[in-house]
Amino acid sequence: MRISQKLDYASRALVHLARKHDGESVVRADAIAQSEAIPSSFLAQILHELKRCGLATSRRGKTGGWKLTKSPSQITLLELVEALEPDALGSPSDTAGESGAVVMETFVAASDASREVLKKATLETLAASAEPMYFI
Repeated sequence: MRISQKLDYASRALVHLARKHDGESVVRADAIAQSEAIPSSFLAQILHELKRCGLATSRRGKTGGWKLTKSPSQITLLELVEALEPDALGSPSDTAGESGAVVMETFVAASDASREVLKKATLETLAASAEPMYFI
């Protein structure tokens, strides 16, 4: 599976929103961009696409910002991948040649395994793993 820059940034932005999620508060886009090392102009495009996909919502104005549309426990990386780049988990469909069928079966199995891993990875679990640890 190839992870595009867009998918990487979208994942980081959603995990950031998950860490800040309380159901009400919003996070400013510039705070996300700075914290997650995402170019602001690219983040703006990604956030609008996440809004179009129903994963994030925004509030305009001086106290505006972004938040998740659902609880972080209800959003998986699989949902994000399928929303932004549905072909990312695709597999070849050509079974031509003597080895075509067995090669396709292997890629389909790999795609299925990737789907299972991404389905288990909720924003809640990723946000918990992403919390910085402080040692005293």
